[in-house]
Amino acid sequence: MELRYEQIKKQIAEKLNCAQRAVASVSAKRKEFIRKRRQVAEELNLASAKHREMEKELEEAVESEDFETAERVSDSLASAEKDKEVLSIALREAEADCDAIDSKMQDALELQIVAEEECEALLKSFAVDADHDADSVISNAKTKTSEEMEKLFSLSEALEVKKMEAEIESDVISGARQVLDDSIDHVVKEDKQESELLHKKKKTLADELHELLALVKQKEAEIAENNSQIEKIEKKMAGAVYCFQDALSDMDLKSEKLQSNLSQLELENDDLSRKKKEIDDFFLQEEVRGLKIRELGRVSADEAGVYQEVINLRKSLIQFISKSREDKIRLATTEQKLFDDVQMLKQDISAVRASLQDLSSTKSGTQQSIESSKQRLLFIEKRVPEIESEKRVFATARNFKEAARIANEAKTLYVENETLQRKIEEDTTTLKKIEDDINHNVQKLQEKEENIALMEKELETVRYQRLILLARAATAERSAAVELGDVEEADILLKEAEAADLEAKKIQPALKNEESDGFLNSFISMDLVSTLHKSQLAELAASTQISAQ
Repeated sequence: MELRYEQIKKQIAEKLNCAQRAVASVSAKRKEFIRKRRQVAEELNLASAKHREMEKELEEAVESEDFETAERVSDSLASAEKDKEVLSIALREAEADCDAIDSKMQDALELQIVAEEECEALLKSFAVDADHDADSVISNAKTKTSEEMEKLFSLSEALEVKKMEAEIESDVISGARQVLDDSIDHVVKEDKQESELLHKKKKTLADELHELLALVKQKEAEIAENNSQIEKIEKKMAGAVYCFQDALSDMDLKSEKLQSNLSQLELENDDLSRKKKEIDDFFLQEEVRGLKIRELGRVSADEAGVYQEVINLRKSLIQFISKSREDKIRLATTEQKLFDDVQMLKQDISAVRASLQDLSSTKSGTQQSIESSKQRLLFIEKRVPEIESEKRVFATARNFKEAARIANEAKTLYVENETLQRKIEEDTTTLKKIEDDINHNVQKLQEKEENIALMEKELETVRYQRLILLARAATAERSAAVELGDVEEADILLKEAEAADLEAKKIQPALKNEESDGFLNSFISMDLVSTLHKSQLAELAASTQISAQ
């Protein structure tokens, strides 16, 4: 189990390292996209500032009636507008790339969570197996120990019986030996006493021998006689002892055999004690091994619990991040839609104004045409009487050729008069239609200007909310950069947060308070969610009032 635990730990480390490498790779790409978006945003800010300066210059030129400068600035302004539009498109694409890489980052975080869930499952499975194995080890040890102890108990009982038999036999032999010793002592008691007296006498005589040199010979004779008596007595004693020698020898053999049996029993007893100690040591070792395996299971279960808490925290934080991203994307989409709608309205307004200019020009031309026709009619009305008078004069003078010419001229004037009358009527009808179109376009222009004002206000509200979110996001990313030791990135993010906050404050006074509520005020960096440990994740979750589910 210890080896399996080490293998599981190694497998877990490999899974987590693989997941963390994937997150780190996506995080690096995400930083590249963010840097690209930041660069495009800076270029757009410069282009916008330049565009505002040119608009101001154009207004000043128009106010001062410097139309040549106004024409030149207007051309440059059109080019700047195009550059600004190109950069706006590039910024939207960069932001779309950032949103896409954020989505990939979230996917990588979710894959990291999946890896951690697999690690948790491995640890839980090992904990269950470890508990089962520990129970099995201890149960087997108890069973084996019980069997061995039963055998040992049986052998001990047999050994005790043998020892009791040996002790009884030893007691019997000791009693017999005591009886035999008593019998020998009884037989040789008098001779022994006499031998002792003779030995004392011998000593006394020896002392007297030394003291009485004069009586040496006498004493030598006495000593020789005494020695002879001693020899007789000792021979008699030896004869008495010899009679019991066979019994003593037999008794000694039995005693030696009994001692040998007792020694063998002691050896067997020592073997049984050693075997009992081995059984006790085996059970203790197995019990310790079972406890170690159980401890491994407990450690594994604790680690699985830690992984579970971390997984729950990461899931809660990712859910929070997902909500923040959804708010950010929703606001960006709404802002872009409103911006596009405003641009379309502005284009419509430009088209209506151009149409009004065309209608005004047409109206002016029609009015001039009517006036010209009226002037021509006045001329014809004045000329016709003159021609009639001249025709009568030439006819009276019989200048018929000239009279015919004048008559033709009169006919031409009559035809032109009718034509002009019809033209004036047509131009008058056209003029009325143009005036109706102008009124309709003016009304349409007013409606579109009102709509664009409302949309621009809504656009400012959405833009303010998005700027607040951007400021919070930059602040969160800055905290992550500080935590990860990237001081340079932290300084850049601080400037971004301050710039977004400052721009939002410029918009805020024009909005009502309730128009700026209803969106998230917090943001969490995905880099922190992927790298922080349990306690730090718990603190991060607590800061956003999130609890592990």
